[in-house]
Amino acid sequence: MKKLFEIQDLTIHNKEKVLLQKVSLCFYEGVNVFLCGTNASGKTLFLKAIAGEKKYSGRLHKLCKVEVLLDTKLFEEETVMESLNYKTLDEKQKKIVNKFITKNTLNKKIKDINLESRKLLLICKSFLKQPKLLFVDNLFSYINEKMLQKIYKYAKSEKITLVNVSTNIEHSLNYQYMVVFDKGSIAIEGKTLQVLEQEKLLKRLGIGLPFYVDLSIQLRLYNLIDKVYCSKEELVGALWK
Repeated sequence: MKKLFEIQDLTIHNKEKVLLQKVSLCFYEGVNVFLCGTNASGKTLFLKAIAGEKKYSGRLHKLCKVEVLLDTKLFEEETVMESLNYKTLDEKQKKIVNKFITKNTLNKKIKDINLESRKLLLICKSFLKQPKLLFVDNLFSYINEKMLQKIYKYAKSEKITLVNVSTNIEHSLNYQYMVVFDKGSIAIEGKTLQVLEQEKLLKRLGIGLPFYVDLSIQLRLYNLIDKVYCSKEELVGALWK
């Protein structure tokens, strides 16, 4: 696998204490990552360091174009068109915009569009920059499932690897790899389903499970099924065998 970004011993501290302690991670092309943790676990500090908004020690070795999309990002422009700099876009770029932004939204002022449309606008602007690795801070939680699948499909077609930093555990099932932060360091990481099966540890860290994963684990305890399933269809099919 092609390595896109290597982080070694990323540490952030203030005068009183260490806030992020020796975080080391590698991100690879085509391996989308779900990164989660409770409040104050270090997720946002981690992103701000990558974005250059926080001083840190350690090493960030970027091997491709990396974009960080923070949930706190504000709009400086008045209209959607101005925000996209739409008049300067070529035809290929306009096609990208049209995948995610409706014509009706395109002609509005930013203050007049809903929250989901604002988040989509931020995501669209990031796609226009053509990153190979995109960190997204909680924005996907505001997007409906149909549009999310469109985002995933587009990212895959353009070979954009996604890192979703989120508290919405249901979204973890869309990602191959999972990282859990706790108290400024990595508590667990690995293939998503393997991490989710560590039920007791996750719950001790304050992390829940996706509904059908949790239900599968409980049913497995009663020997009603022999493995963990990620969707209603898979679980129902296993129970009716």
